[in-house]
Amino acid sequence: MTDDILPLELTADSLFPIGGRAEDAERALLLCEALAPGTGQMKMAVIDGEPPSKSRPRFKRTGKPYRTKEDVDAEARTAQQLRKVFDRPWTGNVALGCVFFRPNKQRIDVDNMIKHVCDAANGIAWNDDSQVTAVYGVAELDPQNPRTVIVFAQHRSTLTRGTDNVRPCEYCGTLFELVGRTTKRFCTAACSYKARGFDLSKPVVCKQCGELFRRTTKAQILCSRACRAESVRGRQDVTA
Repeated sequence: MTDDILPLELTADSLFPIGGRAEDAERALLLCEALAPGTGQMKMAVIDGEPPSKSRPRFKRTGKPYRTKEDVDAEARTAQQLRKVFDRPWTGNVALGCVFFRPNKQRIDVDNMIKHVCDAANGIAWNDDSQVTAVYGVAELDPQNPRTVIVFAQHRSTLTRGTDNVRPCEYCGTLFELVGRTTKRFCTAACSYKARGFDLSKPVVCKQCGELFRRTTKAQILCSRACRAESVRGRQDVTA
């Protein structure tokens, strides 16, 4: 996490200039404590206007999906507001809380409004929305002052995500990010080979041209594509 995140110990009065409303700041603190108890870092954003909702998937006659102009424009507006809060994306687990103050009683799904926020915040509040490991959303009615109150907090979870999901390489000790495979033991293929007795940093002789080269895999015996092609051509000549 970055150093510019607001500490949880802040009061609603100190959060007031960010959101503009004391009651929204109070709710933001309560949301943060409920979503990420004990966290020391949070940010808050209040976006005025009717909370946008992610529309259902649409498809062309060819079957190719597309996004409506309304969706694209609304997402761009939300992203613009979030850029005022985030200098750079957070890197670890994130808790997201949203309170949507609707201007009317139209039946809008809360999860669709949350989806809009997640898509807009991708690359701004976090690098990938898989980092969001705690979510809360609620719809309220406020015809006079529709808005969206958004809380971002560092989420402490045993299911680590983003660049916080790291492990030391069993060969060189370098920390590397776990992506997909949680059983990965080495940071690179080179370290994996070295741990098993294959040192790829040592040059070997090319079986075709006789020049020394460094392998990228332990099974590599030819130094280049040209030598590979020449080797195949030689085998064809012998069979002919």
